[in-house]
Amino acid sequence: MHAAVPKLKLEEICGVNRSSCLVETPSGYAIIQPDMMPKEGARVLVAALGQLQFAVVMGGVLITEDGESIEGDALEDVNVVGVVTFFVNGAIAFTDENPVL
Repeated sequence: MHAAVPKLKLEEICGVNRSSCLVETPSGYAIIQPDMMPKEGARVLVAALGQLQFAVVMGGVLITEDGESIEGDALEDVNVVGVVTFFVNGAIAFTDENPVL
């Protein structure tokens, strides 16, 4: 007899709610919470310079993925879309060029 495997729901694992957004990334998706207030060290999705990009909140400064900092007056032109709660990578991110059989 096989033990029943509990079915997990995305809402339970990732805290997804009605305000959650799913944003496609090069390797999968990011779950964004627009209603969550960013804290120090949080990864956020921002709209800046006409594009969406991920950044980390550090001491009142946003550090983008390419290492650039957005600070001071430049922050006035930035819209924080929401806090990234999870990255969900697609299976292609785990493909192996040399599989072992």
